[in-house]
Amino acid sequence: PPAPAPAGGAVRSPAVAPAPVASAAAPLAEPTPAPAPLTPAKIAARIAELEAARKKGSGADPDGTLALELALLYIHPDNPATDHAKALATLRAYLAASPPGSRNPLIGHIVGLLEDIEQLGRIARDARKREKEADARAQALEQSVAEDEAAAKKREQDLQAQIQTLQQRIEQLQLLDLEMEKRRRSVK
Repeated sequence: PPAPAPAGGAVRSPAVAPAPVASAAAPLAEPTPAPAPLTPAKIAARIAELEAARKKGSGADPDGTLALELALLYIHPDNPATDHAKALATLRAYLAASPPGSRNPLIGHIVGLLEDIEQLGRIARDARKREKEADARAQALEQSVAEDEAAAKKREQDLQAQIQTLQQRIEQLQLLDLEMEKRRRSVK
């Protein structure tokens, strides 16, 4: 029960027992050293080592742990030669080899992301291919238009030359007609 209020009307809080103080300081745990960062050279060397180990056959990686490590190295942020297709293939090999209960659930998500990346890569490659084809068609059309313009210009020049030749003949015929008219008048 709360203590009776003092004469001023303030309520007193119940007495709180002080927390026990440790008589001896507990030893601090040694922090575990952070693993050495992976360098591109270390990643390439480890990838080569794991690929060589996996080439020895399925007995070299019965539970798929080598495939899992290899897949994660293929997509490691410090790997300058990231290869999503190889990572996806080795993750699928890991999933095929590892017992279902031992798998980290994030691996399924990583596989899904890699599949999406591969699909986007295919879409981008197809788009680049279509763009190159469209550029080639545009260049062919431009060349065809240029050739057609050159041919049209040549036809125009030929027609101009023919017209000029015809005009010269008409002038010659007019002169001849005038000469003949003069001769007819002189004969009468």
